[in-house]
Amino acid sequence: MQKNKFLKNQSTYIKGITLVFLGAVCFSTKAIFAKLAFKYGVDGITILMIRMLFSLPFYIVILFFENNKKSIRIPQKTWTTILILGIIGYYLAALFDFIGLQYVSANLERIVIFTYPTFVLLMGKLFFNRKILPIQFLAILICYIGIILAFYSDKSIYNTANLGKGCVFILLSSLTYAFYLVNSDSVIKKIGTVRFTCISMIISCMAVLIHFAVLHGFSIFNFPKQVYWLGICIAIISTVLPSFLMTNGIRLIGSSNMSIVASIGPIATIFMSYFILKEHISLLHLLGTFFVLIGVLVISFFGNKAKVMV
Repeated sequence: MQKNKFLKNQSTYIKGITLVFLGAVCFSTKAIFAKLAFKYGVDGITILMIRMLFSLPFYIVILFFENNKKSIRIPQKTWTTILILGIIGYYLAALFDFIGLQYVSANLERIVIFTYPTFVLLMGKLFFNRKILPIQFLAILICYIGIILAFYSDKSIYNTANLGKGCVFILLSSLTYAFYLVNSDSVIKKIGTVRFTCISMIISCMAVLIHFAVLHGFSIFNFPKQVYWLGICIAIISTVLPSFLMTNGIRLIGSSNMSIVASIGPIATIFMSYFILKEHISLLHLLGTFFVLIGVLVISFFGNKAKVMV
């Protein structure tokens, strides 16, 4: 009996690790697909719009079935919170990320974006007076040393002014997403992870579509066909699929273990950017990635509840 229970627990753990691993790798493809789309002359808001346009039907259908399983009345105050978090955590975070991607390598983007647990830690202290251990402060310092190393690696390839601009936008993406994470726990407990993710993503999709319409009108069918195919890939492979892989993975192995397994993300980006985008990988890039991973893992190990990055 105990042996069967052990085997069942082991099987569950392996399944959870597999789901998180696949989810992290899928999320890492976002920068690769976006970089490929930029080669066809589209900007960040355009590829983001296409991503959201193709993602929207999936989240509507998933929300429909979720509500059919169990209908939950959402109070007006909670709707207001979801609206704010959806705009800040998904719309602004995604917008800043795609703008930043226009100016930095896929490697640097993934390194910078992966520092969001440092912001979660600092905001937890600021908003909820959560204790930060000295070793976690050291881990934050290590993370930003890693960013500086990766930045100087890109400096020899990219325009310096644009590189700085790109890093600022991606840091803003990391910051806004951290704000979403810190403030979403109470809402998720009330309405559930899947329902909250779907509603937040639908709000974000609508915000992106409105943003695009204001800037470019309603001309959404005049891009090269390759852009649409890449947009579909970002929507399905880099957004919808990993969001639920990671959610189920966290349910099986917990958020702390998820943080460790998800560290494969920046490493996967390094390999994909090298083989698909033919981006140069320097020793500074590798050192920067190593420093950021060590910093994030230390933060996670000592109590930070990192969550899935959509």
